[in-house]
Parts: sequence; C-alpha cells; structure tokens
Amino acid sequence: MTKEIAIDKFGEIGKYIDNFKSFAEDCLFVRDHNTKKILPFILNNPQRITNNIIEKQNLEMGFVRVILDKARRFGGSTLIEGRGYHKTSMNFNINAFIIAHEEDSTDTLFNMAKLFHERNPIAPQTKYSSKKELLFDTKDGNGLKSEYGLACAKNPDALRSQGVHFFHGSEVAFWPGNADALLDGAMSAFPADPIGTEAYLESTGNGYGNRFQRDVFAAYCEGKYPYYIEDGIPYAWKNHNDSWVLIFIPWFAHDLYLREFDNDGQKAEFAAKIKQKVFNKELMSWEDSPETKLINRYHVSLEQLNWRQWEIENTFKGRVNKFQQEFPATVEESFLSQGSNTYPAELCDIVQAGCKAPLLIGDPVDRIGKTKIRPNPYGHLSIWSKPNPDNVYFMTVDCGGGKNERQKKEKTDPDPTCIDVWDRSSGEQVAQWHGHIQYDLIADMVELIGKLYNRGIACVEVMNHGYTVVAGLRALKYPMYESKPGEPGWYTTSRSKPQMVDGLYEAARDGALQIRCAETVAEMRTFVEKNGKYNAESGCHDERVDTAGIASQMMKLLPSRSKAKRDEVSLGDYAGRNNHRESGGYVEVRL
Repeated sequence: MTKEIAIDKFGEIGKYIDNFKSFAEDCLFVRDHNTKKILPFILNNPQRITNNIIEKQNLEMGFVRVILDKARRFGGSTLIEGRGYHKTSMNFNINAFIIAHEEDSTDTLFNMAKLFHERNPIAPQTKYSSKKELLFDTKDGNGLKSEYGLACAKNPDALRSQGVHFFHGSEVAFWPGNADALLDGAMSAFPADPIGTEAYLESTGNGYGNRFQRDVFAAYCEGKYPYYIEDGIPYAWKNHNDSWVLIFIPWFAHDLYLREFDNDGQKAEFAAKIKQKVFNKELMSWEDSPETKLINRYHVSLEQLNWRQWEIENTFKGRVNKFQQEFPATVEESFLSQGSNTYPAELCDIVQAGCKAPLLIGDPVDRIGKTKIRPNPYGHLSIWSKPNPDNVYFMTVDCGGGKNERQKKEKTDPDPTCIDVWDRSSGEQVAQWHGHIQYDLIADMVELIGKLYNRGIACVEVMNHGYTVVAGLRALKYPMYESKPGEPGWYTTSRSKPQMVDGLYEAARDGALQIRCAETVAEMRTFVEKNGKYNAESGCHDERVDTAGIASQMMKLLPSRSKAKRDEVSLGDYAGRNNHRESGGYVEVRL
C-alpha cells in the first residue's frame, strides 16, 4: 500500500487526532514478536484493556498518569510507544520523551518508533532523524514542531530541561540508583497545567524496595479502590488521594498464553488431574489444586492452564515463584519476596474467602455526646457488623509512628494508624478505622468508635506514640487492657512479636479470628521474616497485621464475658439500609 493510496482511502486525517485505536489500526505497523513479520498494529486483548483504562482516565481527568505493572510480552511498551508517536505526529508543539533502562532497550524502542514513522501513510515531514530523536518539522519551519526523543536511564543527564508533554519510563524497576532523580525530573518538566499530558511508568516486577514497587503499592492500596473492572476482574486501581492509576494485566488476559492439547484424551486426563485435592503441609489439610483455584477465581480455560504448566516445567524448571513473578496473576505475585513469607499464599486465600464488603464506610463524628457515621466512600471507618448490646467487644490499636530508619532511607511516610474492633465471643472483625491522624487525637477516635461497640476494652500497642494514646484514654477513663496491673497497653518485644505472628497464623487457620477486611489479608501476603525479624516487605504496610496479631493474643487473654456496666449508647441500624435514619448527612440508629 502506498502513501497516496492510503491517504485517498482514509480521506480526512483529522478523525485520527483524538482516536488512537483507529490511528493504530489504520496507520501503524509493528514487528510481531513470534512470527517476526511486520503487521498492522491491531490491539490485542491486554492492549485493548490497557487502552480502555487510559481513555477512561483521559476522559475523566483530561490527562493520563498511569503505572503499568505488566506480565512479559503482552505489548505494553508497544502500546505506550504507539500513543507517544500518535501524540507527537498528529499535534503541534508536543514533546515526547522516553527513558529505557538499558541502551539495547532504548535502541529497540526507537526502532519501533522509526518503523511507525516509515510505514505511516500519513506521516508528517521530519526535519531530521538522529539516532534517538525524531523532529516533526520542515526546513522552512512550517511543520508540527513536535519532537520524539529517547535516552537511557544510565545517563544522569537523560532528561533535558525542555518541557515534556508525554513521558514514558520503561522498565522502571530495573533503573539504576538515580531512578528517583530521573522520575522527579521528568514530572517537574511537565507544564503547570496537566491537561492533555500523558505520563507512564511501566515495568515488570523486580522485587521489593525499588521506586517502581513503592509506587505500585501506593496506588494499589491493597486493592481497596478498583478503578476498572471487566467481566468481574479488576484491572486497575486508583488511590483517591493521588492522580496515578495502577494498571495490572494478569497473564491469563493475553490471547496467546494458551497451549492446545494433542487430543481429547490428553485434555480429559489433564482435567482429571487438576481436580484432585492436594495436601498442604503448612496447613495440614487437603485443598483444591492451584489450577482449580485459578478456574474458580478467574474462569481460566484448560488450554491456558496447560500453557502455564508447560512454562513452569520447561522455562522455569519447576520454580512456581519465578513463573508468578514473570507471569503474575495478582499484583502481589509481581514482586518476588526477598524474605520468607510468614503467611503462605494458601492460608491467605482461605482467609480472603471469608472477607466481605463493608455494610457502611464513613467517618465517625461526635454529635451531642453520640457517635454518628458520616457516610463517605473514602471514609476511614469500615463496618462489617452492626453492634449488639449483648455482645462483648475489644479493640486493638496500632498508632502508626514516626519514620524508622528504613522509611527515612526510602523517603516513605510512616505507617497509618489502625483501630480494629473484634467480637470477643466469635472472633469476628466487626469494624476497622484506618488512616493518618494526629497522635493526640487517636484516643478521641478510640472513644468515638468505642461508643458504637459498648466501650469495648482497648488494647493499645505501646510503641512510638502509643504512650500518648494511653495517656489520652486514661484522661477519658476508657477501659484498657493492662499487660501488668497499672500498666495499660501491649508491649511488642522480641519475645511477644513471634507470639503475635504465630498466634495470627493459628487463629486465621483455625477460624478463631474471622477476618473481614481484604486489606488485612493483602498485608499478610507481604509480611515476611528477614534475619529473624518480622516486618512488612520494603514499601508495604503491616499495621493491620499488627492489630490482627494483637487480637489473636487478646482472644486468649480477655474474658469472653464482661461484668462491667456498659454505657447506654444511642445508635442507628446502619446495617439495615432501609431502616436507618439520616439527619444532616449523618447516619444514626438505635439499639
């Protein structure tokens, strides 16, 4: 097809300015990874999903900020490069800048852009094309004056001081130690008005502790805020406090990741094999095979599972964890832990099956001595079970804390505060408050939540600012757990920490604690032991794990029935959505 024929066929080219998908399919060509043939750029399924999410954010916000956590070889980089070329070759005065982790990768990406340009039937004039740069202009200066350039992350001067409207950081997890400076420089090069700009940070996982992993988990928020769901599977998440959207494409979303069986008999044999229960030595129980779990959770086909098994056995020599890092099914699988995971994935899967959506999310406020809930989808208090006046409750409190040495080094914020509420008889997690709060206000928050749940005993972890909270609760005459007579609080020590960790393991396994919060389970998945110390993986949180671990000990130490006279509280039946009363935007119910 010649350029003249193509232009005649397409007619007016203006229709492509705001329609990347049509532009890609009609004007761009790519080199197929498997056949090595040059083919029209028809978006595959993962590229289609990714582009849909990008267009959704662009429509809603007027600009794009995407973190792409990807499996290998689905064409994520190709999609982003195509969007960068589209933006610069179809608009005036647009600067696109791409930084790759190695020189070879930089060459590969630029060759991709040159192929786009060479085969583009409506390509703009190019003033010059250096080794790593395309300038869309004419000799007399009457062209687009848009520029498309690339550099390597190993070059400390990779990002020049020019303005940037489109930025692509490729394989960010593998950038050298100057990643923070390069990324900060890239974002500062954007104009003050972000409308029309696009920024992408994409990579496969490279363990914990790097900038990419921290950015992923900051946007992921333990999966709390799904942003894009298709066929029941979330593919994107967005922290409501930030503009970045995390896109994660699991391996089974790719059209090509399947392996046909030689015959029907082989397929039937495979199906029968994966239906067999497997014995879990960690949990000392029989359970579904990993393949059956994937079928039940994601509806994957036998052909997809056949491909998965072949890859594990042949490419990764039986190392399932390496397969999961290169071809993850979940965000957590993208990052191979550097420590020993304390809570095995099988246990976390079982616990997560018991999680459920809150009955109400909002913020507790005091109204004339009564606690009311102000509904707010991004509120800090999640409630799973309405309070029962006859039940005994207790609270476990982790007060966040100042920055430790690791957080100072990584320039991350302190952990948020977490207040969990538990039913002493059943071990059910009935409510959780989670977020950042001034330390001198935590006691007031415990009091507010306590009024909802019969002023259940509060067990405060006495670390960092825990002493401030204990003093505040004393002033409020709030009942507290005492580690020793006259000494309120729970002391986390080298001796008690393993008790918390083992206690949570046993309580979660045996059902003594019924965890309802999915974010608690997400933290359990990234909680590891390194050099005999228990902590969250670098860049992750563990405050929910701590409150659950303390709860496992309180279930043993606190009586199941309390003789203390409870305060009378007036509350609303927020569990029954047709029964609650709303006044001034607050929810109130009576016991």
